[in-house]
Order: sequence, then C-alpha cells, then structure tokens
Amino acid sequence: MMPRHIYEGSDPRANPNGNAPIGTGPFKFKEWVRGSHILYERNPDYWNQPLPYVDRIVFKFLPDAGARSIAFENGTADIGYRTPVALSDLERLRKIPTLRFETKGTSYSYNITNLEFNLDSPYFKNLKVRQAIAHAIDRELIVKTVLFGYGVACSSPIAPGLKEFHDSTPNPYKLDIKAAERLLDEAGYPQGANRVRFKVPLDYNPGGDENRRLAEFLRSALGRIGIAVGIRAADAPAFGKRIYTDREFDFTLNSHSNLFDPTVGVQRIYWSKNFQKGVPFSNNSHYDNPKVDALLEGAAVEIDPAKRVAMFKEFQQIVAVDLPDINLYSPLYLTIKNARVHDDSMTADGVESNLAQCYIAP
Repeated sequence: MMPRHIYEGSDPRANPNGNAPIGTGPFKFKEWVRGSHILYERNPDYWNQPLPYVDRIVFKFLPDAGARSIAFENGTADIGYRTPVALSDLERLRKIPTLRFETKGTSYSYNITNLEFNLDSPYFKNLKVRQAIAHAIDRELIVKTVLFGYGVACSSPIAPGLKEFHDSTPNPYKLDIKAAERLLDEAGYPQGANRVRFKVPLDYNPGGDENRRLAEFLRSALGRIGIAVGIRAADAPAFGKRIYTDREFDFTLNSHSNLFDPTVGVQRIYWSKNFQKGVPFSNNSHYDNPKVDALLEGAAVEIDPAKRVAMFKEFQQIVAVDLPDINLYSPLYLTIKNARVHDDSMTADGVESNLAQCYIAP
C-alpha cells in the first residue's frame, strides 16, 4: 500500500520516501545510519492491537561473519536468520547455553545453489563440455566440506523442501572423471601444456562466504579434468551488472529461492520468455527449450494438482539432461536467537515477516 500524497507528482525512484518509508505495519521507521543500523519503533496506531509487543527493533549491519558470532556470544545480538554466522562456527556456538537454533520460518526460502552456464559462451554452448563438468562434481562432498553438513545434495531445480513437486530421480551425470575427460576430448578440447584444456573465469554471487568456498572447491574439481578456473570476485552491484546486464561471463555460482511454488520461484530461471537483460535472478543462462516453455506455461494455469506435479516432474527430467545449469544443493537455513526471544517465526517466512508477535522474556 503506497501513500498517494507522498508519491504523486514525483519520480518514485528519487522520492525521499524510499529512504524514510511511511507504511501501515507494526513498526514505524525512525532512522537509517548507513553502514551501521536501521531503527524501527513501535507503531501505536497499528490496526491489530495490542501488537506489537516490543518497543523497537534495531537492524544492525555486520558484514563480517566473525563480528556476528561475537555479537551472539556477548548478547548484543538477539536474533539473526538464514544462518547469519559462518557455517564453520556453528558447532562452537551451539555450546553456548543462552543461544537457540531453529529451522522454523524458513519454508518460504527453500533455495537451490547452482552453477549457471552462459549458453552463449563459446565453451558452454557445447553440451559435451557441460556434461563433462557435471561428471566432475561430487555433490555429497560439497555438502560435507563446503556446507559442514548444513544442506542437502540436489540435482533438481526444485528443492527437496517442496516435496510434492521435487523429482528425486537420480542424477543422469554421476561422478565419473574418465567420462568427463572423454567428453572434453570429443568436444575438441584436448589436453595441452600442464594438462590444461582451456582456461575460464568463474564468477560467484558474493552473498555468503560459502559461495567463495564453493568456487574454490569447483576450481579444484574442474582442474582434475583439465579446465583451469580463475575465480573472479566482485561486490553485489558489480556482480549483478556483469552477469545480468553486460552478460560478460562464462559461468557463475548463483542461487534462487523456490518460494512457495515452482511457478513463482523456478519458472523465472528456465522460461525462454524470461531472458531479460538487466533483471536479476531471471533466465540467466539464455536457455530456450520450447518443450520446457510449454510445460512451465501449462503448469502455471493447470488447476488439477496431479497434472501440475506431472508437468513439473517432466520439466525437471528435461533440464537435468539439457544442463543449462548444474544444480548442486539446497542449503539448510538456521535462525539463531537468544533464549529470551519468543514467537519470532510464526509464519512460513519467519523473521522475514513483520515480527509483530515477537516478545522478550527472561
């Protein structure tokens, strides 16, 4: 709901309300100190009295994972969601008696982390090269070493959390280094000096330390089959521009949320009509398969639940073979909070909801 008297006659992109918003929620915007925090105060005029229960919420910006761990340890942070600390630090923090760890309120965020190919790349427009890479990746090892066990290996674009839609058919490209090397030979990329077939940069989404570690894992894995990977880091704006606007990349580590239904969270990644330059988390690979389009469009309007499930499962089987990307795993997200925090995750979107019912008690 937007206030007409605030926006009327102005450019909405430059309107001051963008930095100091007026809304109808349980809390009122108070201040935004860039790089430090955003402060919200209780809205005494909220429609659903006596909510909210807390007087104010301070959202702190702590870009360093170590600093976030310290904040939970010393009690200066009460709650954080989507696993706000380094995965390697979780077991140590679990020993602190004042902290609680929950998975409630994350079912709206079933994510899939994947390796997206630019199908316009001279290397990756070749299916055999993509197949070779698929044969070189050990998903279970990724979950064990990169995620410290906090995830589920997944070769499908639909996360296991969306149980009715997820296709558990085994991945057609099993770990097989010899098959990978044979495919690269057939694709016209024989081994050269130092066993290198070709060199290629790998970009990764900077949203989370695990993406950097995953990039390092893949550099090692692909080095075994003669693909020399150079890891290219960037901040979020530069990453978005390079990948989605300029399309100056060969392949990239990324992720997408399935949200509550594949039509909402998955179709956008594989639908040919959603190849939109400049639009993040769209059809980044430039994948175009008329059969997949028909299945996705049909499932979007089909009212028979069984038929929808069948359409999505056929879709998954097609993209598993076509490999516009390689789906790797579905992360397990945790909410970390002080034991005195209650009723923070009352809905499927958990802490991403409005926290109106949250309260603090000894």
